[in-house]
Amino acid sequence: MDISHKAYNRVDVITVSGRLAAETKDALNDKINQIFEENRHLIVLDLANLEYISSPGLRVLIEARKKAREWKLSELDRGDVRIANLPQRIREVFDLTGFTPLFQIYDDLVEAVGSF
Repeated sequence: MDISHKAYNRVDVITVSGRLAAETKDALNDKINQIFEENRHLIVLDLANLEYISSPGLRVLIEARKKAREWKLSELDRGDVRIANLPQRIREVFDLTGFTPLFQIYDDLVEAVGSF
């Protein structure tokens, strides 16, 4: 699995490619926690090149969303994890596991970043 990170003014974009499985999940989890430690809680995950996701990988995503949403700047402004460019085969996994309604999913990275 490859991970790249780009920090914008308000939003952090993490690009994940390859396989997000039990043996690789810690790298993504560590990157997300590093961003949270910098007091940044608006994250877009660009998954365009994600080939596979396992249950432990899904757990990293849901835990990141939960932690991000615990941060509140105001009653109307809180952290979140949003997803861009979800491949069809990964979308099917999201649908089967019930993850699809839990995340805001965008077909375009610019749209996802602009949604914050």
